[in-house]
Amino acid sequence: MGKKMNHEDLHLFGIKVVYKNLVDNNYDVLNVRKELDINPQLVARKNDKLYFIVVRTARFPGMGILMPDVAAKVSDHALRHKAICQFASVGVANANGETDEEMGQPEIDGEYYINYKGLMPFPQ
Repeated sequence: MGKKMNHEDLHLFGIKVVYKNLVDNNYDVLNVRKELDINPQLVARKNDKLYFIVVRTARFPGMGILMPDVAAKVSDHALRHKAICQFASVGVANANGETDEEMGQPEIDGEYYINYKGLMPFPQ
């Protein structure tokens, strides 16, 4: 068995998943912040629109959750910059796990199942 992802590893992995998806969908990624306490994690532009993207990642069977206080702070910041707020919820499972417990322990440089359905607007 490999080294298990800690919270920071998981967070960075989720950002990489969303970053790749943005690039694949013709977004110009302007800034990436990997720190756990900095929001948004990604700033991107597409079709002359600016996007602030908050990424949250969780272990199987969970999905990343946007907390209301984070949404409020990012929304205020986005308003000043005329940016659109988006949320990216990512779930990661260890593809080699045979039980739910093992699947909930993704490993660094392991194989994964990724649950990501794309960007979602912030709740109003």
